[in-house]
Amino acid sequence: MEVCHKCARPADYICPTCATKSCRSHMELRYTGQDRGLKSRYMCPKCWKTKQVMLNQNMINARRYRPKKYVFYKVPIIGK
Repeated sequence: MEVCHKCARPADYICPTCATKSCRSHMELRYTGQDRGLKSRYMCPKCWKTKQVMLNQNMINARRYRPKKYVFYKVPIIGK
């Protein structure tokens, strides 16, 4: 389970450029005002500070994210 970078709550989004994991309460709002039905209402907080715009419609959903798992094992050498 992925957690937010500021609090210990479950993360909602993962930024693909800077790999910041954050919940909706710590995301930057795209605009203030009422919800107009747009897909992307939030932005990445770290990219926003560096004057880049990464909208939440382009981010990875952290609730359905499954990291790759690597399994390492020894292969026996036969005939030596």
